Amino acid sequence: MVILTQARPLTDKIYTTHPNAPLDPRELMATLAQLAGRGRITERDEQLLEYLRELNALSLDQVRRLLWPDAKAVTAYQRLHRLQKHHLVGGARVPRAGMRVWGLAVGKVYTLDVGGRMWLREEVNPRQPARYLRRDQVLHDLLVAEVLVRLTEAVRRRGEGWSLAWAGERAAGFYEQGGDAPLIAPDGLAVVRQQRGDRTAALPLFVELDASREAHGRLSSDWGRKLVGYDRLHAGDWKSHPELSNLPAFPVVAVVTHGAQRLLNLADAILEQRRQPVAYYLALWEDVFPEGEDVLTVPAWLIVPPDGSVIGRERAQRRPLLPAETKKKAKKAADGGR
Repeated sequence: MVILTQARPLTDKIYTTHPNAPLDPRELMATLAQLAGRGRITERDEQLLEYLRELNALSLDQVRRLLWPDAKAVTAYQRLHRLQKHHLVGGARVPRAGMRVWGLAVGKVYTLDVGGRMWLREEVNPRQPARYLRRDQVLHDLLVAEVLVRLTEAVRRRGEGWSLAWAGERAAGFYEQGGDAPLIAPDGLAVVRQQRGDRTAALPLFVELDASREAHGRLSSDWGRKLVGYDRLHAGDWKSHPELSNLPAFPVVAVVTHGAQRLLNLADAILEQRRQPVAYYLALWEDVFPEGEDVLTVPAWLIVPPDGSVIGRERAQRRPLLPAETKKKAKKAADGGR
């Protein structure tokens, strides 16, 4: 991931919740089978587990907006409480200060528990200790989740004909043949699609959340390694990746960062170090996610196209993800064609 912080003492580790007594995997599996037989695991529950697998963590507010958009938070909370009782969903301590700084609604944070991994048929080793996450890692995962939530809300607002596909870091990661470590592991891969008669328009985005303070002008930096990775992926057989095989073009790399000068420095680093025609879109968190704005049409993005130019060094010159004419069509569709 882009976010990597300096090593912190063990006391700053943040542990996901786990039962005081060890779970018997066979008993838990039998319980889940009973729930399934009685229809107690709903399609929405399964969607939640899939989201948690892709995102690692979701806040109560994010869960509600994704799966109960028209309900009160208590509705989502009560269902999540039941899923926790059956170890499908776990939790983590809440990074309250960080959530406030980034404008996230502070509330409970949920993770995938051992029963959820069983339900998704993931390998579960009862001998392994409970997974722990750094406080900054949990916050990072919640920020990535917020990107997905905002994109989902924007697509949902546009109605029929629009869809969003999302792959998390694990599914979007690309391994070279024989490689043990991923060549590149985006924080997410989002593909926004619009059906236009018998044609489909697609906007594919590699999502990168740059929330660290590390300098990124060197190729040895985390961001420098990202640039090298995207160059090598573009130059190689990127169509062989199952998540990319049906895309019409290589995805844009959409980077959400913090700090006006950091954004400009990042653009300069891309111009200096990029070797392949990969397009980068850069935006400040506070510009791309203001209250009530549509993430697809807010003019927040500085663009570094393959030709070596920079569009949007000045804030007033920045562009939306979707062109203006698409925004007008979307508004017309939302108004019922009037």
